[in-house]
Amino acid sequence: MERLLAKYKDEDTKNLRKSGSEEEYTELQQLLEDITAYHLDMQDTVLEQKSKKASAERDRLRGIEMRQAAMESMKKRKKAVEDFEDDTDEAGNYEVEDDNDDDYIPLPPPGPEKKARVMQGRSSKKSAIEYLMWKQEQKASIKDRELDLKQQELEFQKAKYQEGKEEREHRQEMNRLEMEEKRTFLEILKNKRKDN
Repeated sequence: MERLLAKYKDEDTKNLRKSGSEEEYTELQQLLEDITAYHLDMQDTVLEQKSKKASAERDRLRGIEMRQAAMESMKKRKKAVEDFEDDTDEAGNYEVEDDNDDDYIPLPPPGPEKKARVMQGRSSKKSAIEYLMWKQEQKASIKDRELDLKQQELEFQKAKYQEGKEEREHRQEMNRLEMEEKRTFLEILKNKRKDN
């Protein structure tokens, strides 16, 4: 079948070059053309399937690598936590080994700055909790400041409204007095006309 299709393609290109236009198709030629198109479509489909399989395999391998890296990182963190717990005594004091003998020197619990230096490169549940507590305090502080600003803004708007209210009341009173004055003036004019 491959030979038949190859022969058809060669003849088709030769005829196209000779005449400059396509010749009339016989039924055999039409069938060969259909088979050629179908064959090309199948090759494209096979290539797409291979590409999808290769992509899925690459994704699967990347997933495996990521899991392995995560597991190694977890092992390192777990070891660091165990080392940290080994470096503290029951009272929570940090211990530093002395090079001269196997005894250790208990240190007082460090402040936040010293603790960061002592635990540099290590992570533990305790440090994670302290970090989360610190972060929560920061968020609460920011929220408090935002609330204070909103309160100040509200008070400013109240004062502005109060000033505007007093000004509006003053204008209304002036308008009322002006209207009353006009009414009085009109009544006086009416009374004068009646008298005349």
